[in-house]
Amino acid sequence: MIHQATQEISNLFTMRDVKHRVEENGKQSYVEALFTNEHVRSVSVRFISTDENNDVAVRASSFGCVVVPEDRRMAVMEVLNQLNGRFRFAKFCLRDDRSISVEYDLAMRNTVDAIGTISREIFSRFMNILDEAYFPIMRAVLG
Repeated sequence: MIHQATQEISNLFTMRDVKHRVEENGKQSYVEALFTNEHVRSVSVRFISTDENNDVAVRASSFGCVVVPEDRRMAVMEVLNQLNGRFRFAKFCLRDDRSISVEYDLAMRNTVDAIGTISREIFSRFMNILDEAYFPIMRAVLG
């Protein structure tokens, strides 16, 4: 089932010519857009909705398309913690598979009319956060 928030985000992204796709997976539906710029290559950003309350979780997985070497784990975690303190609403995580993900949650129970616009703004902010975080993370990964 495609949730209302997912449809609204997709509608706005379509109007703004943001390339994306819509998927549903069991109880959740999501809009996925690819973020690429001169520093960050191919980060998938998902806007995930799990119910009709218009709460949306934003997730970027496999940030930087790297697997953190075990000997660099502590250095990377230190940088991720610094980034978590710097970017108030974004949460940088080192996953069990040693990839890096970034999480951002929209305020719960937004109005249907606002959810698309809010998501577009968050996508723009998220791209800036990922771009700013790229070099500190890569320095920590590569040593």
